[in-house]
Amino acid sequence: MIQTLEVKNFRNLGHYKVEIQEPLIIIEGPNGIGKTSLLESIYFASTTKSHRTNKESEMIQHGKQYLRVKLKLKNSLNEVILSDKGKRTFINKKEIRKLSEYIGSFHVVMFSPEDLSLIKGGPSERRYFMDFQLMQVSKTYLNDLNIYKKILKQRNALLKKLTLDSDYTFLNILSEQLYEVGLRIYDERIKFIENLNKKFDKINQKYKDFHIKLTYDPDVSKEEWLEILKTKQKQEIQYQQTLYGIHKDDIKIEYNGHLAKEYASQGTIRLIVIELKLAVLAYLKENGIEDAILLLDDVLSELDIERQQLFLTTMPKTHQVFITSATEINGIEAQKIVLTKEK
Repeated sequence: MIQTLEVKNFRNLGHYKVEIQEPLIIIEGPNGIGKTSLLESIYFASTTKSHRTNKESEMIQHGKQYLRVKLKLKNSLNEVILSDKGKRTFINKKEIRKLSEYIGSFHVVMFSPEDLSLIKGGPSERRYFMDFQLMQVSKTYLNDLNIYKKILKQRNALLKKLTLDSDYTFLNILSEQLYEVGLRIYDERIKFIENLNKKFDKINQKYKDFHIKLTYDPDVSKEEWLEILKTKQKQEIQYQQTLYGIHKDDIKIEYNGHLAKEYASQGTIRLIVIELKLAVLAYLKENGIEDAILLLDDVLSELDIERQQLFLTTMPKTHQVFITSATEINGIEAQKIVLTKEK
């Protein structure tokens, strides 16, 4: 659990420090005041990435040379500094030079309006969602994914050099290697989706007329994949890229028997994604990550009053939760942080 949060030069927050005293924290204030930036700073301190932008320099306050986020946790002091020279990470004031050794020192699960792209967006965003969660709990999965990407890069480079009359021996070797590691990734993704569906069985009982189902939607079946890799070489040489495999997979997200993307309302889409994040939180706990912090940005907008109340009263009690809201939230026990223009 976070005990102290301190940020400097983070977006529109010049210098802000707050002591955290409760497991539930509600951050209130008008739009544009920095509520989302506070959550983003926690996410950044955990993952060393932003959930809002790939251009990290955007997080540094205009006119400043660096940003710093410092978190006092139950068992550690974590600090991340970003400047034009790169990122520096510290645990208990000791610099951790490899980001891979810093990431995972504490975990977060975040909902933000950008996450609605899990339903509205393309397959790449849903693949990233699967991969990110699986990488958090399994270094084996992370290693397999990195191997797959390396082989895929090699295979694509080779496809650019080959002609239709070339010898395909080395291409077939790479195909077998890609298939071998890809099968392991395929199987772990299937298990992950099945796990989330079990959690949705409980969630579906919470709301009226609300049934969510996830289906893993592979580009090709694993039974056909290797054969396709070895019989579609000419097509791939023409396109100069690997056209088939787990790097093309997707998830179907269904709401009441229909594709949520096409059938669900804006408010329902938001609720589906929120509950998906709660399912991930439970999944992490089952896999030994019991103290993940839940970050909920603008979580209540577009939900009707009944669903707002039901969500607030059934939130997980075993995790620290941060919620932002542009309007006042009453009726639940929480620490309130009210941001004003002076902050």
